[in-house]
Amino acid sequence: MLSTLGTRSATKKKPSKTKRALRPDIQGLRALAVLAVIADHLFHWPSGGFVGVDVFFVISGFLITGVLVREYEKTGRISFVDFYRRRIKRILPASVLALAVTLAVSYFVFSKSRFDMVTWDVIWAFFFAGNWRFALAGTDYFQADGPVSPIQHFWSLGVEEQFYFVWPWVMLLIIAMMAKRSSNGTAVRLAVGIAITLISVASFAWAMHETTTTPTLAYFSTFSRAWELGVGAGLAILAPVLVRLPNALRPVLGWVGFLGIIASLFIINSTSIFPAPTAALPVLATGLVILAGTGGPQRFLAPLTNRVSGYVGDISYSLYLWHFPAIILLSSVMDITQPVTAILLLAGIFVISIYAFHLVEDPIRRSSWLDAKTKHRRKQRQPLSQSYKLTALSALMLITALTVAALLAPPAQTPQAVSPVAVAKPTTTAAAPSQTPELDKLQAEISTALTAASWPALTPSMDETIAGGQAPGDVGKCASPDNLVDEPSCTWGNANASKTALLVGDSISATYAATLRETLGSDASWKFVSYATFGCFCAEGPKVDADTKCAARRADAMEAIQRIKPDLLFVSNHYEARSPAGIGKITDSERTEAVASALDKAKLNVGKVVLLAPPPQDVKIEECSKLSKPADCVGTVIPQFDAVRNLERQLAARIGAAYVDTEAFFCSARSCPSFVGTTPTKHDRMHMSIAYQTKIAPALREQLVSLKLL
Repeated sequence: MLSTLGTRSATKKKPSKTKRALRPDIQGLRALAVLAVIADHLFHWPSGGFVGVDVFFVISGFLITGVLVREYEKTGRISFVDFYRRRIKRILPASVLALAVTLAVSYFVFSKSRFDMVTWDVIWAFFFAGNWRFALAGTDYFQADGPVSPIQHFWSLGVEEQFYFVWPWVMLLIIAMMAKRSSNGTAVRLAVGIAITLISVASFAWAMHETTTTPTLAYFSTFSRAWELGVGAGLAILAPVLVRLPNALRPVLGWVGFLGIIASLFIINSTSIFPAPTAALPVLATGLVILAGTGGPQRFLAPLTNRVSGYVGDISYSLYLWHFPAIILLSSVMDITQPVTAILLLAGIFVISIYAFHLVEDPIRRSSWLDAKTKHRRKQRQPLSQSYKLTALSALMLITALTVAALLAPPAQTPQAVSPVAVAKPTTTAAAPSQTPELDKLQAEISTALTAASWPALTPSMDETIAGGQAPGDVGKCASPDNLVDEPSCTWGNANASKTALLVGDSISATYAATLRETLGSDASWKFVSYATFGCFCAEGPKVDADTKCAARRADAMEAIQRIKPDLLFVSNHYEARSPAGIGKITDSERTEAVASALDKAKLNVGKVVLLAPPPQDVKIEECSKLSKPADCVGTVIPQFDAVRNLERQLAARIGAAYVDTEAFFCSARSCPSFVGTTPTKHDRMHMSIAYQTKIAPALREQLVSLKLL
């Protein structure tokens, strides 16, 4: 039978009726891992809190492989039916509950476009393929800057379950081959150990490669993470050898491992080259702790073996499932960065997780669901049933108390709208006509939007805006990095015009294409050509994205500049420029110099270079919930925008270019509303909506005229 592996010559033993006790040190490791992850997500401290997931991977590899090996040695077989039944009972009910509740709450909190994304995330996560969903989204330019999914943390469950879909069958193949040659259990362990070593080495080598080429994919990839589970699996296979460790050495190894994990929480950060090789520190440190307690007592390691750590370890799976949805969902309706709010949220996460553990996870795991329903098992469940009822009753009492408290609490004060921009009182002296009437009109609408207490009827709606593209369809085709520019279809205006304007840059530049097309379209003396490219920064240098498609598009643009010799060359880039993996984050100064390198070549064939600043906004409009008020979705001019603006002003002066400051097109008094008039301003955190691209065209033309460029 395929689901059960047996050997004719193996000595079969009766399975032990005594339950294998949980190791206190491993429960403590679970507690440490989940608390580190929660602290990272909620407090953004410590910097390497995300390595808690790596600790979980090693533990999982050790425990599951140990179960399979011991079952074979005790019974002479491995029942795959029992193995996957246990995995389903352990993982699925608790995860399905978390997914269902998250999806339901998302419906009431998120906008339709974001809810649709969460729905697909849930579907992928349900089939334990969420890691690939998030890997593809993270490497997709159009989704990389999108809102965080409330179930993004399910990626690690996907890695584990995919590993355990393959690894037991590899063991099956090896044991079946060994059974024909030898009944020696040591030989079988050796063969399985060699296999997991080869798998782990190959996985680590692949992780090293993928981390330096596609780091986002490497982070979520099962292939780049398998070595971490493999380290745990290898320790399980070595268990008989580890019995020989001197007991005096065990505390030393345990503490070295424990301190190694603690160190990794503070040494590793978001800029580390991860997962390989940096993840080796927490992985090997976790391995040392497990090694120290395998085959002998784990002593003098109180931070991990105390009762509190043991209980947190017991509920660690529920804590992991529920903490991230709670953080993301609540952050969409209120500010959780305040210390008191964050602490209350942390307490709430523990309360939810405790009840989820005692009401769902533990009862189902201990139940006879999917088992043969024997009298013996029914008797065992009786005390559990009573505990279940008591826990359910306490949950009902807690919910009732919270409901009564909410009803008796005084109503919350309505948030005050953003203060309007002060307007000077008219004097008796007639004011001089404004030199910028279009900008004044736009600023008046921006100021009004900042004082709005409720949402107007937007055209298009916010959902339509978010679901739409970053640029109109024809502009989007021209900006695709997959093909070189088809110049005739990417040229607008009078074909016989005497003057030409050309646009280069990344997606920010592409969002200005419709604006410039509208700006120049009313003047028959101009034609406009767009060489803007999604995801391709207009710059040259070692820290600029080295993608081959972008290199081809840049070369194509430079050839067009040399051939056309445009009167005006418009340049605009995202102010958070991406850089090749493994080189490190590009600094603002390096970014500016990379732009300068490209423009030094281009300006020889250009009448005038015009640096066009990106929108100075920071709020992700997709994260504004159904419960948000306009004031909740107001962005601000962030310090990095100021820094890049100053550097580009200096660059413009250095190379004789013009600089167009766009802050006034989007913001007033450094506050930037999510709509102006009845037009949504943003498609996402940085890019303008398509509707707003044309709305600002008169103000931009006015600015260009004032600079004597038109």
